[in-house]
Amino acid sequence: MSFIEISKEEFDSLNIARIGFLPERAWFRSTELNIAGTIIIDQIDKDWSYVLLSKDEDGIYRYINGESSFANRKDAEKKLHDAAIQIELSETFKEELYTEADSDSTEKQGPIVATIDDEIKKYFKKHPEKLYELSPRKFEELVASILKDLGFDVELTQATRDGGRDIIAYVRNSVCSYLTHIECKRYAADNKVGVGIIREVLGVHNIRKATKSVIVTTSFFSSDAVKEAEMLENQIDLRDFNDLKSWLQRY
Repeated sequence: MSFIEISKEEFDSLNIARIGFLPERAWFRSTELNIAGTIIIDQIDKDWSYVLLSKDEDGIYRYINGESSFANRKDAEKKLHDAAIQIELSETFKEELYTEADSDSTEKQGPIVATIDDEIKKYFKKHPEKLYELSPRKFEELVASILKDLGFDVELTQATRDGGRDIIAYVRNSVCSYLTHIECKRYAADNKVGVGIIREVLGVHNIRKATKSVIVTTSFFSSDAVKEAEMLENQIDLRDFNDLKSWLQRY
């Protein structure tokens, strides 16, 4: 994939949805995919950030990834290019709807999940190990459904275009609105969530100005990730497999 620098005028012609962007200093687009990006600078802190955007079905380019607090423009540009290339390498735009099950082994693997309802949640309450057989997208839907039951207004971001926030959740009342970003990681039990994910989520948290960001995983967190999150306790919370089992006990 070729991710090339373009003019501000060409970038603006892409119908960009700008929400809280700081002053932009450079603009880029892919020659093969409908993705674009910009490098921005915080005029107060004087640090650099990047924002990666993707074209949605309505023709508008919206935020899918970003990271902040780079010391210089060069480092921000490198991370932007790396993120854009990773999208193509991992075929991010292909949505995995559910985990395929062989007809001969359906009984062992549990149901193919088409809809998240209370019966499905009761099933996972009894068989939490079956969470590992969900596709990443269905896991996001399950978490969103649980959060809705807990009183949140929830919105799933477009499939595979999460960029540090798979679910946007609100608690609204007459006094305030509490915005929470939820990043979901459907990992194998022995594949711990590392510190890199914490920092990625923190970058999105700072750019998008959430009240709190929460990382939810079917696995557990590495010791470095836990230490990092402890330093960011007012910004990021961690929820692992044991927390999921606790949530499911209500069904």
